[in-house]
Amino acid sequence: MSGLRSDRIWLFGGLALVVLLIVAGWFVMIKPKYAEASDMRGQVEDATTQFAQLRKRLADLKADNENLPEYQADKARYEKALPTADSIPAFLRQLQTLGSTLKVDVSAYTASARSTSAVVSTVEELPISLNATGRVADISKFVDALQNTQPRAVLIRSAVLTLGDLDSAELSLTLVAFRNTSASNGTTVTTTQ
Repeated sequence: MSGLRSDRIWLFGGLALVVLLIVAGWFVMIKPKYAEASDMRGQVEDATTQFAQLRKRLADLKADNENLPEYQADKARYEKALPTADSIPAFLRQLQTLGSTLKVDVSAYTASARSTSAVVSTVEELPISLNATGRVADISKFVDALQNTQPRAVLIRSAVLTLGDLDSAELSLTLVAFRNTSASNGTTVTTTQ
């Protein structure tokens, strides 16, 4: 009987040892591999998400690249609106030519001292006063061209229209011309009003 008892002890001891080895193997060898595999799956998901975002960004950049000529034309227009060179005499000649084209006599220019813009620190403001004489309809076209057609950025601060005889009028304008003071036109100037 003692042999039978001893066999049972060895049997239960062996079974306990097998169970212990299985449990230890699970915690020591198998469970860390499952955790490592789960981490790898998470990394793959993150990489897949990042890849999708980068593909979308690439598609957006390709679409922007197709519009590059339009962006370059906008940049050239903005550079004309805010030139870096001090071209005030050329601008005043341009205003006089614009007036002549529209049958308006543009005269009596006065320019005040420049000042740095309160909105954009790399922009100078130059106040200019001028008089325009002609028919009311032609003066209206001149003001419209001054604000919308000619390339230089100007802001009309005040306008006084004095009506004369037979549809003639004199317009006294106070406006501000702007100039970019940065060293290169490659800088970006952003402002909201």
